[in-house]
Amino acid sequence: MVMPWSMEKIGYRISDFFTFLAKRIVRLQPPLVLAACIIVLTSWKMFNTESQSGWELLAASATLTAPLFNLPWVNNIYWTLFVEMQYYIYIAIAYPLLTHSSIMRRSLIIVLLLALSFTSYGMAPIVAKSNLPFHMPVFLMGYYLFMRYKGRISELEFWIGMTACTAACALLVGFVHHLGFRIVATATTTALIIRFTRKGWKLLSSIGEVSYSLYLMHWPIISTLCFFMNENRKTGEGSLLVFGAIQIIAVLFAFLFYYMIEKPALAWSKRITFERSN
Repeated sequence: MVMPWSMEKIGYRISDFFTFLAKRIVRLQPPLVLAACIIVLTSWKMFNTESQSGWELLAASATLTAPLFNLPWVNNIYWTLFVEMQYYIYIAIAYPLLTHSSIMRRSLIIVLLLALSFTSYGMAPIVAKSNLPFHMPVFLMGYYLFMRYKGRISELEFWIGMTACTAACALLVGFVHHLGFRIVATATTTALIIRFTRKGWKLLSSIGEVSYSLYLMHWPIISTLCFFMNENRKTGEGSLLVFGAIQIIAVLFAFLFYYMIEKPALAWSKRITFERSN
């Protein structure tokens, strides 16, 4: 939802393709590189793998090329950034088609994209999840939210589109890949909450501002605290203490990482401007 929203704000057109991607890379890569370095430098295990050195894993994760070389990520959740980069390429191409004024053209594109999601049939789930088509129904839910919020589609088209995306997601994830229905339940519930939310919560907005930093560094913080507070985890009260400490420290560290690393990268990306002729 957020990406097409920002693309409409800048008046995106297909000629902006390379500038758009450059802005996204400059926005995301510096924090990712530093986060990957912190993880590698603080994990002796990374330097004691039998087949790869920590530096190889660092390079592959920092450049989002780990799947291309069949290497593990230094942080297991970084595979989602690999999908995100695929999404940026896709939305940069598809945005003009998805926002076309003709409902027939929009609908045809949606049907083709939902059909494309089933090209993951026959892939192992872990492989399928690393590729954009698997996630297309969820991404399209965000698209429908954007289009309805902006008044570009009717309420009827929104609900038909959401129903189609939900059905495709349930069929693909639950029946084709046998991964259950947690993804479709979470995605649909989130979309509906956004659809019917009229006023945001300031605290959540503040955390949302540092969400990328929280995403990059929360797992190392979880691992570190669980290691040093392992004795506390042996009791119910101690486990609650560890859980609370993780929430507080992860969010505080995210704010620190944001202001020191992510915010400068955001400023650098804003220096890359779209050329507009009169």
